[in-house]
Amino acid sequence: MSTDKRAVVVAVEAWVRRMLDERSETAHGWLHIDRVRRNILALTRAEGMDPFLAELAALLHDVGRTQPGPESEHGARSEALIAPFLAELPLAEEEREAIRFAVRWHNSGRADSQLLCILRDADMLDGMGAIGIMRAFMSRSHLPPYDADAPFEMGGKRGPALYCSDQLDGQMAWYDWLNTETARQMADDRIALMRAFVVQARNEIGIGPASPSAEAVMLDTDH
Repeated sequence: MSTDKRAVVVAVEAWVRRMLDERSETAHGWLHIDRVRRNILALTRAEGMDPFLAELAALLHDVGRTQPGPESEHGARSEALIAPFLAELPLAEEEREAIRFAVRWHNSGRADSQLLCILRDADMLDGMGAIGIMRAFMSRSHLPPYDADAPFEMGGKRGPALYCSDQLDGQMAWYDWLNTETARQMADDRIALMRAFVVQARNEIGIGPASPSAEAVMLDTDH
């Protein structure tokens, strides 16, 4: 990456850090942003993409969470916040448009740009594996950990999360929404760990082992 591009990345990171200082939520704070950045850089290397715009999109994708509003609209809030900032950076207009589009739709089911697809993959990967387990319980810490009558029954619920285990179930379902083969390969071990966690949790609760469904459905969960 050229010196000029590196200077842009440094400026964007500093701006994002300042924005995130204004909020207290931790599940989608700087550590999440940095992990998504690491994921997207790994994906760009494997997929043969230019890492520059991908890194910028990863850094900027969740700044809308600093503003109040529905979870489903945080991508739109992020785009609104980053548009005037991007206008001040030494980028071509098509580069600004590509970043804004990817950030705007990263929490949707759309897959109509390469940058959007790889950003969505990088973001969803952070909801899988050991980090995914941690984030599921952090992001739904206001909810009971699991349904006492059906503890860690996975793969069949639709709708809003009522328990932390529902959030975990939904994040496991993101595997089926990944866009690239590279992301699926990265996710395989992570999903296996999450399934093992569920089996272990059921054993410790004392209801016996049960393998979570591989055919999990998409929940109304955030990433």
